[in-house]
Amino acid sequence: MTGLDLVSRSLSLIGVLASGETPSGAESSDGLSFLNDLLDSWNAERLMVFTITREASDSNGNPFYLTLGKQDYTMGTGGNFNFPRPARIERAGIFNLANPAMPLELPLEYLTDRQWADIPVKAISSALPTKVYDDQGFPLRTLSYWPIPNAPVAAVFYIWNPLSQFSDLSTDVTFPPGYARALRYNLAVEIAPGYGRQVDPVVAAIATQSKAVVKSLNIPVVDLKVDPAIWGRTGQGAYNWLSDTFGRGTS
Repeated sequence: MTGLDLVSRSLSLIGVLASGETPSGAESSDGLSFLNDLLDSWNAERLMVFTITREASDSNGNPFYLTLGKQDYTMGTGGNFNFPRPARIERAGIFNLANPAMPLELPLEYLTDRQWADIPVKAISSALPTKVYDDQGFPLRTLSYWPIPNAPVAAVFYIWNPLSQFSDLSTDVTFPPGYARALRYNLAVEIAPGYGRQVDPVVAAIATQSKAVVKSLNIPVVDLKVDPAIWGRTGQGAYNWLSDTFGRGTS
């Protein structure tokens, strides 16, 4: 779909355009701004984000090596970790590079503000960091590793993958199933006040319903937890609802 397709169909839904008409230059430009604002808002909603991306290198393909003795690193365009600042980091880890041929990926505890403040001595060194604190700064967020590494390690992140915005009205942009309808109807609701139009209740209902369909597809799979006291006695282990089987494991 192109930006012009979405803008035209959304304007038709609120009665600004008749069937077959095309928007004026000013209407197209305004519609594109509203469309990208809508996508920017959705990028802050977890259930509108359809995938979590694993990032282990910057925009130029350079790994996120940590500097020996350095604790704080900025993330974002132009930062120490030079790639577009994600709306949220879901998980963070490090690579133990003791064996460069087979780097070992280890998860880090992602600290809250309170947990970071509760660490009394922050300038402690170790071969491997075990925790990371993210100050959520903008336009650059700062990540502080603890303990401070004194051996070669590299960082890895699992981030919200942003929804593609429309750079212009003619470029074709693709989205997973369900997004085209949600964008068309929600854009109609978004732009209607600017034209002094009342949104038809049916259009508003479809906007809500189509967005809910997208969110239902993007709900993260949550591991079912089984108390070890239970599966330890039965010998069956944790239940995997996807395969309808039991098995010992960490779930």
